Amino acid sequence: MTKQKGGAIVDLGNVIIAHWLSNITPENFHTVDYNSIPEVPGAFDGLKWLNEKFGGNVTVVYKATDIATEKIIAWLAHHRFAERTGIPLERVDRTKGGRDKTLHMDQSSLTYHGTTVVVDDRLEVMSYFVGKAPHLFLFRPQQQEVEQFNGTGALSHVHIVQSWQEIEDILNM
Repeated sequence: MTKQKGGAIVDLGNVIIAHWLSNITPENFHTVDYNSIPEVPGAFDGLKWLNEKFGGNVTVVYKATDIATEKIIAWLAHHRFAERTGIPLERVDRTKGGRDKTLHMDQSSLTYHGTTVVVDDRLEVMSYFVGKAPHLFLFRPQQQEVEQFNGTGALSHVHIVQSWQEIEDILNM
C-alpha cells in the first residue's frame, strides 16, 4: 500500500459556504432557506483539485450546533457536494474541540502522511496549527478577528488569501 503525501483540513463556513453572500443572520437562521446560501466562488473546483492532489485525504471540519449541522448536511446534499468535489460526506466532520481543529489531523488511515494544508477563515483556528502543518491559508479573514488574535503570533505563519485560485497557485509553486 502506497502512502499519499499529505492532506488537507478545510473549514466549511465562509470557506465553502458563502455566508457573506447571503442575508443569513443569527436572528433569521431558523427561518431562512439555508440551501439558498451560495458556495464560495471556486470552492468546489478547489476542493476537487485538493482531493485529487492528496489522493482523497481531505477532511472538511466545521464547528456548529445540532440544528446547524442538520442544515449543513442538507446544504451539502442540495449542492451535490460529494459528487462535485469527490469528497465523501464521511470526510465532513463536526469538530468536538471547538476552534481547535488539530484533533482532526490524525483522522486519516495508515495510508496517509498527514495534514499538510489547512484552510480556514479564522486566525484563532490557524494559531493551533502553527508548527503542525506547513501550509496555512487564512481565507478572506475578518479584520476584527485578525486583530483580536494577532497576539498569538500565528499571522506570520499564514498565507492570507482571497480566493481558491490563490491557494492552488501557491501550492503549485
